[in-house]
Amino acid sequence: MIKAVIFDMDGTMVETESLWRVVNEELAKKYGHIYTESIGFQMMGRKEDDALRIFKEYLHLDVSIDELQKTRKRMLFEKLDQITPNKGLFELVDLLDKLQIKKAIATSTFRDFASKVIALIGLKNRFEVFVTGDEVTKGKPDPEMFLTAANKLGVLPSESLVLEDAQNGVEAAYNAGMKVFAIPHIYSQHHDFSKATKILSSMAEIDEAMLKSL
Repeated sequence: MIKAVIFDMDGTMVETESLWRVVNEELAKKYGHIYTESIGFQMMGRKEDDALRIFKEYLHLDVSIDELQKTRKRMLFEKLDQITPNKGLFELVDLLDKLQIKKAIATSTFRDFASKVIALIGLKNRFEVFVTGDEVTKGKPDPEMFLTAANKLGVLPSESLVLEDAQNGVEAAYNAGMKVFAIPHIYSQHHDFSKATKILSSMAEIDEAMLKSL
């Protein structure tokens, strides 16, 4: 049986992808541009500076990454009340505690936002390890973030299961030598999840038998 589960946050633990979409649309509009699906596909699952670099280059913006970060952060924090937990999250966290399986969050977003989201849904003290995009050198699909989480948990990559909603995250887990369950949503259902161990409709599908079979 696996010894640890590593959760992606945005789109996996919580429904924030529609929020990111709205904020990115507002950000593009602020600079006189239209945010498109093709930009979103390239940005999804990447850490903050990488995502905004794609955003800037795609729209040919004459503005610094720092300014984009500050503007988008302000927009995000104004809409925190729109965030909701995804189906099966709390039940899965309880099950992992029951089975004494370690838990980590490895999210591409920045620490300030991630901390607020986890506190908002009442899971602030339920995870042993918390790795964010501003704490690693390379973002997904590079495996650094997941390898860092496993190392901090004291488990081997082969003993770890990752839960992801996006292609970049699934590939990062695969590149780390970990098992990975893809849980697509409306914004990622067209992604390539061929490297996933399983593809699920929600975390509610994960039960004791499934975890013990890994």
